[in-house]
Amino acid sequence: MLKKTKFISITCALFLCTSINAKEMNLDEILDIALKNNTNIQVSKYQEEIKTQELKKAKSAYLPKVNASADIGNYDIEASGVTQEGDATSVTLSASQLIYDFGKTSNSIDASKYNLEASSSEIQTSKKDTILSIKEAYYDILNKYQQIIVSKEAVSLDELQLSQANEYFKAGVRTKIDVINAQLNLSNSKLKLVQTNYDLKIAKTKLISLLGSSSDEQIDVKFDNKDISSLAKSIKIEDEKLDNLINKAFDNRSELQKYKALIKTNKASFNSAKAEYYPTIDVSASYSDKNSDDISSLEQTQTAVLLNLKWDLFTGDTTSANKKISLANLSTSKKQFEQQKLQIRQDVTSAYLNLEQSFESIKINLLSLDLSTRNLNLADERYKAGLNDLLEVNDAKLEYTKSKTNLVNAYYTYLSNTAKLEYSLGISK
Repeated sequence: MLKKTKFISITCALFLCTSINAKEMNLDEILDIALKNNTNIQVSKYQEEIKTQELKKAKSAYLPKVNASADIGNYDIEASGVTQEGDATSVTLSASQLIYDFGKTSNSIDASKYNLEASSSEIQTSKKDTILSIKEAYYDILNKYQQIIVSKEAVSLDELQLSQANEYFKAGVRTKIDVINAQLNLSNSKLKLVQTNYDLKIAKTKLISLLGSSSDEQIDVKFDNKDISSLAKSIKIEDEKLDNLINKAFDNRSELQKYKALIKTNKASFNSAKAEYYPTIDVSASYSDKNSDDISSLEQTQTAVLLNLKWDLFTGDTTSANKKISLANLSTSKKQFEQQKLQIRQDVTSAYLNLEQSFESIKINLLSLDLSTRNLNLADERYKAGLNDLLEVNDAKLEYTKSKTNLVNAYYTYLSNTAKLEYSLGISK
């Protein structure tokens, strides 16, 4: 038993030393790293760049198109029984400019512009998702730090209890079973300390994965050494009506901005598809110069300026299909917008109620901790006076440790729920 206890103590010490060389950062510093390196944000930015180039591509339809071509070839011409053979070269320059296409191009440009707006909103959504995930991981790490403190305190209490049991046994006041029970409790407390240290390492690993950085530099969070009771007593909750919060979320959530932009995109795409029923008018100019030293009939120079009208009278129902696709996409984006509003209402309501619940839980857990502390002190005094056995002290200690653990969980749940409410309102950082 003593060898096992010694091994657990050494393991605890090794775990507690793992983060000595880590760089300590506060929440804002960690968020800065995540916003620069998170892979989801980077992917959203690449998508925005794609939409930017698509907009440039759509606008290019209004720019003139210039082409040049040159060729050289050998000709063998037979006419009226006379054969001519020789080389010829030609150079051709041509240009065209769109004049009017009944809104097909302008609506295509608008669709690309609104797609870019939707992509920008998607970046904001990715950033807010990342901020929420980082905050949750950050508070989870702080929770694990506090749980280690609770576990250390449990070890200290059990060490003191073992010392007392040994003294009472030597004095003949208590039996050997008290010493054995105290040793068992101490061993279990040290095992719990090892487990909480493992939990901390796992929580840190999750944070590193969210940062999106390939740096080998070890990162740790700055820990507030204040007692959990002091931290819990310092919290306050703002009294704001739920309906006001929901309306605020409707104004701020980037998801709604995204679907508003997509609705505009699909309206413009629909108008562009309808314009395919109408002709396209453009102007073109060309210059051609053909030379041959061997065949005089091939020598020619030609210049032309033309006003062109192109009307696709039948395209195999392509125009009709494009129109129906655009209309279906428009209907889909409208439904997605309405569904997103319902989801936001649910998010805000759930976050609001969860925050209130965690606030009430903190108040109850503070009371429970106070009562369990007094109960533990009374049980310890009764044990010293010989009025109870070690079992009552152990039960009181377990209730005390449980109350403190619950308070730690309630406090950091409150912080996480605060972050979730901010996220649901669209006001994260």
